[in-house]
Amino acid sequence: MTALNQRFYCWASIVKIILWAFIVFITYTSINIYEDPVIAVSLGFIWIFILIRWVSFYLFLRWQKIFRKSDKLRILKDSYKLSLLFGIYVIINVLLLILWWWNKFRWILLLVWFILIQILLLEGKYEIKNEK
Repeated sequence: MTALNQRFYCWASIVKIILWAFIVFITYTSINIYEDPVIAVSLGFIWIFILIRWVSFYLFLRWQKIFRKSDKLRILKDSYKLSLLFGIYVIINVLLLILWWWNKFRWILLLVWFILIQILLLEGKYEIKNEK
């Protein structure tokens, strides 16, 4: 059962990149961005989110395998959570840039907020398991 759970995260990541390629193909072949700019921008956000989440999943997975000593399933789950948070972080930053609301103060505030969310999600689980 554990091996199936471990493969699930990798397959879900592969499905995401296939979905990304499909959305890119549909967008370029059937949507005129000059007639439907709202749809084009919406699909652009989806592209960015899916691509960033796919890439960051594997980056977080490699990074955690190097720096953490934990079971593989826990590392996969945490990498999946971190990639979701990072994807949301990037989308919010892109939205702020498009709306001309981005500045260094908001960027630092958003960065600190996402780091705190990551700490709350990942902290404490491993020390309790290691003590037992």
